Amino acid sequence: MPGDRPVISILTDFGLKDPYIGQVKGVILSYCRSAVIIDLTHEVMPFNELQAAFILRVSAPYMPPGTIHLCVVDPGVGTGRRGVMLETARGDVFVGPDTGFMAPAAELLRITAAYEIDEAKLPPRESETFHARDVFAHVVGRLARGEEPSNLGRRIECYSIMRLPEPVVEDHEAEATIMHVDRFGNLVTNLKPAQLGLEVGDEVVIELPRGKIRCTYARSYGFVEVGSPLLTVGGWGYIELSVNRGSAAEALGLKPGDRLRISRMR
Repeated sequence: MPGDRPVISILTDFGLKDPYIGQVKGVILSYCRSAVIIDLTHEVMPFNELQAAFILRVSAPYMPPGTIHLCVVDPGVGTGRRGVMLETARGDVFVGPDTGFMAPAAELLRITAAYEIDEAKLPPRESETFHARDVFAHVVGRLARGEEPSNLGRRIECYSIMRLPEPVVEDHEAEATIMHVDRFGNLVTNLKPAQLGLEVGDEVVIELPRGKIRCTYARSYGFVEVGSPLLTVGGWGYIELSVNRGSAAEALGLKPGDRLRISRMR
């Protein structure tokens, strides 16, 4: 709506120990001091584009329509990979490296146009290792103050696309991929309960890279004993492997990208 403050959502693997994200925000606000900046997360595992793609996809629908998404997980920084802007039917624009991890979220909102960033229209880069600050933040700041993507780059027909893995479900078993580990050590998978026909109270066997465990599919953490493993549905609607008041990630030594097999006991 006219008069609304522009909303910018930022996702990175920078963490908060260093001043990197503060410098990025400073560049953005030098263009548009009225911008509302949402720190989606800066705790993506370093270089883990799969985790970044998943977080972005499950989060983008909760951002206001017209949000500018600055997305930087960039193992290829300083190489020949392009910077791109992906424009969507909802008015959102995704800005970041053309490595594919933005595509699942942007496709969810229906991509209507893609642009390669023209760095000739930006200030000269100060380094070859910090494009988040020296390239993408300038683009985001100018979009926030009202410029169109077409003014900052040329239209392209092709861009990189990452396809998120789908669970493989056969009868009473499913092979799932761990997509995210949250602060509590919950292992969020790409499996939804209906895909395996799970019902609260079902007993399951989970085959891990190292061994097996047996646990219950529970409504929430507190329905099992403290320290016990369980399956439950997290806030994003996906099955997660958890430990009540503990860390499943630490207990089982698992991380995003690892796979596990879940078998529903008949």
